[in-house]
Amino acid sequence: MTPAKAKSCQNRLGCTTNKADRGIIRHTIHSSVREGVFAQIYGNLAQIGSSFITKLMVMLGASPLQYSLLSAIGQISAIWQPLGVAFSQYISQRKWACVWLTFPGRFLTLFLGLALLFPHREQGIWYILCLLFFSAGFQSIGANIWIAWISDLIPLKIRGRFFSTRNQILLIIGLTFSYIISYHVDLFENSYKALRYKSILGLEHFFIPQNQAIFLAFVYIFASIIGIIGLFFLSLQPERKRLHHKAKSLSEVFSEPFKDKNFRLLLVFGSLWMFATGVGSPFWGPFMLKNLKMGLFQVQMYNTLHMGSSLLAFSFWGKFIDRFGNKTAMKICVLLGGLNPVFWLFMSAQNYSLLWVEAVLSGFMWAGTGIVTTNFVLSIAPKRREQAYSGIYAAVTGIFMMSSTLASGVFYPKPLDLGYRVLDPEQVIFGLGALLRWTAIIPLFLVREYRSVPLRKALAFTFSRLIGWRLRVGKRN
Repeated sequence: MTPAKAKSCQNRLGCTTNKADRGIIRHTIHSSVREGVFAQIYGNLAQIGSSFITKLMVMLGASPLQYSLLSAIGQISAIWQPLGVAFSQYISQRKWACVWLTFPGRFLTLFLGLALLFPHREQGIWYILCLLFFSAGFQSIGANIWIAWISDLIPLKIRGRFFSTRNQILLIIGLTFSYIISYHVDLFENSYKALRYKSILGLEHFFIPQNQAIFLAFVYIFASIIGIIGLFFLSLQPERKRLHHKAKSLSEVFSEPFKDKNFRLLLVFGSLWMFATGVGSPFWGPFMLKNLKMGLFQVQMYNTLHMGSSLLAFSFWGKFIDRFGNKTAMKICVLLGGLNPVFWLFMSAQNYSLLWVEAVLSGFMWAGTGIVTTNFVLSIAPKRREQAYSGIYAAVTGIFMMSSTLASGVFYPKPLDLGYRVLDPEQVIFGLGALLRWTAIIPLFLVREYRSVPLRKALAFTFSRLIGWRLRVGKRN
């Protein structure tokens, strides 16, 4: 992103602060987007949730319980977040703590490919799980410090639009890289696929099934190097001077949020929501690859629709959240979030056309959820207490999602015969998850957000603006 584009981006966010603050915000947007591009490419290729990690687990023959453990590791890593609070409690600058604590997490994934060298596949799977546990943990600590760092730089009134604008740019670039690499991974599975393309490259004899694992190993090396380069750009992000204040003991820092009734209510909602979304979460990718018989490129097509929908939705959600509040936006997300798993109950290897509809709907929903998840706790936390609130919220809700993720594998059900059709075990879990997601709206009603506007008023205003826009377009035509 050029400085001119960064300035344009900052202007679109509608910042009205003084000249010095505008300069800091402009610099923050510039450096944050640039660093985020590297982090996004790295995450799409080598972090938990990446289809490339799932592909490696499928190749090694992972069991449902091991998929559950993989997904659970992504959540249990949130327990490391309070360590970020502890590390930064007594330091005046967060920048280098964030950079150096994130570094080992990205460095460790260099060695993911070594799982293929173990004499027994089971050993390779456990090696991957252990390595990703520590990798995700270190990055979780860094993420907590970054949240506090960025909340000091970006004012609350424009934070929703900042995250939405940043996410839009990162998604485009991350998706492009994922598409290109997934296409090449699939070339190994069919010796006749894209034969002309292979001959142009002069690699007809390289794209054979035996070499696919080697290619994947180099993908993880490439991703880790990209992620580490991104840390250099992260170090260029500005940092405000922290005011000197009497340092509290860690017990005081961690106990203070629990004395806040509104935070406790938010924690109840977040715990139930994360528990619900954890149900079935290990099986979305494997279900596509194994049950629906999709190739990795088709999975990326799903991801494209999902991310494309998110990309278009980010601007809407950013403005919606800044205008109507996080609570109102989250109500919509909860209602849509319960609908998404229901689509999966009607899919089979013979017909999964509904998958593309679900991809668009879930992309829209998760775009809003992603911004709210980051922004909600920051909006109710007292000034200069955001890091502790965010760390505890992530740790507690992560434990709940981890428990349901593990339970999905431990209590893996049998197929369910409904008479007119048989649901796969994964589909039974998806159906249960849908019901649990909808129940999460009950504690959400109890959370108080001062900026929040009632949902019916927000929807009425949004639809009136949409109708007005359509009328103006109609007149011009």
